Amino acid sequence: MPIRLERDLPEPLQDQLAAQLRGAIMRGQLAAHTRMPSTRTLAGVLGISRGVALAAYERLLAEGHIAGHRGSGTYVSGPPVRPAAGPHASGLADRSPSRTHASSPSGTDASDPAGRAVSAEMLIDLRSVRPSTEGFPLAAWQEAWGRADRRAMPFTDPPTAGLPALRAAIAAYLRDTRGLALDGHEVIVTAGQGDALELIMRAQGGPDPVIALEDPAPPQLRTALGRLGTVLPLPADGVGARPDLIPAGCDVAVVRPDRGSPLGTRMPIERRRALAAWARDSGGLVLEPAFDGLFTTEIGTRPSVLAIGDPWATAMVGAFRDLLTPTLRLSFALVPRRLAGEIKERVWARPSLTCQLAVTDLLTSGVVRRRAERLSILYAAKRSLVRQALGAYPGVRLLGAHTGAAATLLLPAAVPAESVVRLLRARRVLVAELAAYHHLGGVAGNGIVFNYGHLDAVSLHRALQAITRALADHHLSRRTAA
Repeated sequence: MPIRLERDLPEPLQDQLAAQLRGAIMRGQLAAHTRMPSTRTLAGVLGISRGVALAAYERLLAEGHIAGHRGSGTYVSGPPVRPAAGPHASGLADRSPSRTHASSPSGTDASDPAGRAVSAEMLIDLRSVRPSTEGFPLAAWQEAWGRADRRAMPFTDPPTAGLPALRAAIAAYLRDTRGLALDGHEVIVTAGQGDALELIMRAQGGPDPVIALEDPAPPQLRTALGRLGTVLPLPADGVGARPDLIPAGCDVAVVRPDRGSPLGTRMPIERRRALAAWARDSGGLVLEPAFDGLFTTEIGTRPSVLAIGDPWATAMVGAFRDLLTPTLRLSFALVPRRLAGEIKERVWARPSLTCQLAVTDLLTSGVVRRRAERLSILYAAKRSLVRQALGAYPGVRLLGAHTGAAATLLLPAAVPAESVVRLLRARRVLVAELAAYHHLGGVAGNGIVFNYGHLDAVSLHRALQAITRALADHHLSRRTAA
């Protein structure tokens, strides 16, 4: 297949190379299981540095388009998965690996408002939560999996709760990054966050737990919890969920204290204490994400509910997918010791021994922590671009653009979010309506939600330009300096 790299374009060479290879894979020019040329060979053929080729491979590997096989090279992965129609969730719920990539031929077809087929090569999908692939630690990743493969014994299953070394490494990581002392909790490794959620819900609330979920919240999280029990809305305001409005009789309150999604709210310490008090007094359980999702060092840390509350009344669910790759099928639960025994008996699916050994290696060697620090730097630059582009519209509020890698644009009543979403789709940019994040039957906000952490600079610029054009089409203009 021909590859043309233009040095005069603003797009970096590694981005051009990754996009063209991705397109060839999605079009079938590079069939599944085809062996890819080595980075050294590719660099020689194209007249580029090996570092450029390696960076392109790192991105494709992180996206799941290619896979490395120790001793035999790098190969094209299997056929792509069609992305879900609605917005994807983050934090506490599982996400299927989505391979639609911004401004690149890495997804499946969609339709514009007129029903015409839209080439996925032209789409920028801002609905799903995915980490940036820039600077993915490919070499360390491959080395960790290689060492794990050599150490793993055939036909050996890991312990039910996970390898002791992995559980200790997860506890150490949370201690070092979030200041958590887990004396009253146990780490239990699971094959997915959905598994972790179900184990906790069944142990705490039985076959039909009553679950309070802050509103708004990611729709996929609400769906996942709805399969496990009865979900009731927990109203949230500008600083997060309202503990005083937790419905009576709830077994579990699911909250995101550090970065409420999709509004980017941050709960004050007083409310965290109130949540802990509710759990203590009611016998309920507060469940929160293990990772805060802030990706910034510019604001001070606040203690988690788990750190404030009684150990028997708090729990967490986490994974490393937002730090490494969505294809990593390993999650964990931090559960009170009173529930640990029952949960261990219920574990039905575990990550492979090789997977657990590799993640242990990545944690103990500092790869995961360095990756989180790198993403914080990358996302800070992207947040600045988002604020510059969308932060000065009269009557429009930009929320969540100081932390994380997602934002919400609240629109005036005269500008229906549905209309903005439709205009953006016609311009090959996909965003979610804020209404999808609200509990059915509640009062839905008028706005759009978009995730941008996975975008390269060129795609982010194009997406922001499309949003500003859509606002202009609704007669909204930026505030200019006097």
